[in-house]
Amino acid sequence: MEEVQGKWICGFWRRIGALLIDTLFLGVLGYVVGLFLEDTFVELGGWGRLIGFVVSITYFGVMNSSLSNGQTIGKKLLNIRVVDSSNSTLSLPKSFLRYSFLAVPFSLNGAQITNEALLSYLMYPLSFIIFGGLFSISYLYIFNRVTRQSIHDLVVGTYVVNSKVNSEEVPSVWKPHLVVVAVLFVTAGLVPVFTSDLAKSEPFKDLLATQEAINNNELVKYAGVTEGSTTFTSSDSVSKTTTYVNTQAFLYKDNVDDPDIAKQVAQTIINTYPESLNKNLIQVTLTYGYDIGIASKWNSYNHQFNPQELKGSE
Repeated sequence: MEEVQGKWICGFWRRIGALLIDTLFLGVLGYVVGLFLEDTFVELGGWGRLIGFVVSITYFGVMNSSLSNGQTIGKKLLNIRVVDSSNSTLSLPKSFLRYSFLAVPFSLNGAQITNEALLSYLMYPLSFIIFGGLFSISYLYIFNRVTRQSIHDLVVGTYVVNSKVNSEEVPSVWKPHLVVVAVLFVTAGLVPVFTSDLAKSEPFKDLLATQEAINNNELVKYAGVTEGSTTFTSSDSVSKTTTYVNTQAFLYKDNVDDPDIAKQVAQTIINTYPESLNKNLIQVTLTYGYDIGIASKWNSYNHQFNPQELKGSE
């Protein structure tokens, strides 16, 4: 199918360009506010993303409605706007509803979801919304070349169009696209069925227990723990594999370069995950900062320990 170019329906790159401009604007806004409220944002932790969600849905909800002629700053600069099938701008409630279908999957993606939620039935709706939403939105953005409607446009019956072009009759969405979207959502909803056994496996369960122990440290707000290996091949074709346990610990205070805190965390790993003694390396990444969705600021420092040496220093 050929893409509609220079007609009523806006093309892919102009629409993406407008989104990038709006994202940059909100990012600068979030950065400036963060200069004054950094400590507050850090205290909020994972809840800070809720601030970005509220700011984004307010901005896009208001600006894409009839109150701003269906145009955000990016859309104004690129002469495009959001309308319904009759080429009329949206009411405020309809504009908010439209953007919520776009914002919710992106806001939940990367959120600090507790282990209890990840190991419960909540994982099914979360997977459905996050992965089903993200993949379906991306798929339609790229492959729905005639109407250029993604999930949020299809649900409320809207289009992103060129402002200075007269409206025209638009064909219906190609039915196989809807089939693909349905398959993506169903697949995403069923993913936890196949990952639940992994959560019950010994290494994963033990790492979760270690993560919980690190989280109990009064200096640590939240931590994640993984294990793995890297292989390095030298110039003389000799391969060397390094095994490791890695943790990233988010701190309440900006003490990321404090070796004593890092050693505490590494010691917790050894005490709660004996398999770490068989690794070549324990890497502790101490991190301080915030993420409010529209902007983030992080300061990190890597600390490395030899498990055997650390065990011997007890």
